[in-house]
Amino acid sequence: MNGMTPEQTGTGRPRRTLRLAIQLAGFLAGLGLLVWCASLAFSEKNRAGLERLGEASAGEVSLLLALSCVGIIVNGLTFWLVLRPVRRIELRGMLATNAVATFLSYLPFKLSVMMRVAVHRQRDGVPLALIGPWFAAVGVVMVSAVAPILLLAAWRREVDAVWLLMLAGLLVIGAGALSSMARVIGGQRGLRIVQRLAGRQPIGLVRRLVHSEMFVLFDEGLAMLSSFRQALAAIGLRMLDIGAMAARFYVASRIVGSPMPAGDSLIGSVAYFFIGVFSPVGALGAREGGTAGFISWIGEFDFETLALIAVVVTGAELIVTAFFASAGIAWLRPDRLIRGGSRAADVDDLSSADADRAGQPEPDDR
Repeated sequence: MNGMTPEQTGTGRPRRTLRLAIQLAGFLAGLGLLVWCASLAFSEKNRAGLERLGEASAGEVSLLLALSCVGIIVNGLTFWLVLRPVRRIELRGMLATNAVATFLSYLPFKLSVMMRVAVHRQRDGVPLALIGPWFAAVGVVMVSAVAPILLLAAWRREVDAVWLLMLAGLLVIGAGALSSMARVIGGQRGLRIVQRLAGRQPIGLVRRLVHSEMFVLFDEGLAMLSSFRQALAAIGLRMLDIGAMAARFYVASRIVGSPMPAGDSLIGSVAYFFIGVFSPVGALGAREGGTAGFISWIGEFDFETLALIAVVVTGAELIVTAFFASAGIAWLRPDRLIRGGSRAADVDDLSSADADRAGQPEPDDR
C-alpha cells in the first residue's frame, strides 16, 4: 500500500464524492441565501424603494447595464494584458472566454476556472504549466489594486480629491514595487543566475529542475509583470473594474431612493468582488448576503435596504452576463473544441506567438 495514490487505495472516489456533495450543499445554501435576501429586498419595509425601482428611468437602467458591461469587458482585458508579454492570444477569444467563465462563476465546483483552463489549453495553446503562473499574476494584480483601497478606507471612508490622489500614488508605487521584484527574481538575467547557482551545487535533481520547462514557464509568469508600464496598466484595468462595480452600487442605491456614499459604494464593491472570486460554492447568494451584511456592519444602512441594492446590482449583472455568455459560446464554438479544432489562424500575431513559445521574450522596458 506504501506509495500508492488515493485512487489506487480506493479512498480517492469517496473523498471526491464528499467534496462534490459539500459544494452542492453549499450552492443550495447560497441559493437559499439569495432567496432570503430577495424576500427581504421585496419586503414591506422596502415598499418605497420598490416603488422607486418601478419608476426608474430608462437612463438609470441603461447606465446600470452599461456599468455591468464595463466589468465583464475590463476583466477579460486584464487577463489578456497580463499574459501578453509572454503569449499573444486572440483578444476576441479572450473576451468570449471571460464572458462564459463569468456566467459559470455563479455555479459551484469552480466550473469557471475549469472552463478557462480547458479553453486556453485547447484553443489558445497555452501550456498547463503556464496557466498557473498566469492566474497567479492576475491574482497579484488584484491584490495590488485592492490593498490601497482597503488601506485608505481604514484611514478615512470619505472619498474626495485628496483621497483619490493618495490612491493614485499608492497604485503607482505598488506597480513600481511589483515590477521591480519581478525583474530581480525573474527574467532572463534572473533565470541565468538561478541556473548558474544550481549548477554549482551537487544535487542533480535541483540542476534538472531549474532547466525544466515547468521552471522556465514559471519564470515567464514573473516576466508578465516585470515591466512597470505593463504592471501599471494591469492594475489600472483592475481599478477600472472595481470602480465600475462601485458605480453600480452607487447608481442602484439612488434608483431605490437610498443613496450610498461613495466610500460605502467602493467598500461594498470590494466585498462583492472578493466574495464572488473566492466563494467555493458559487457567487449567487453568497455575494448578495455577504455584501449586505458587511456594509450594514461597518456603515449606517440597514440590512433590508442593502439587500435590495445588492439584488438590483446582481439582477442587472445577470442580464448582461447571460447576453455576453451566449455571444461567447457562439464565438468559441464548443463543438469545435470538443473535436479538437481551434482558430489558430485567427490568433493575433501568430508568428510572434510561435516565437514566444520557442524562446523567452523580454518586455520592452525590463
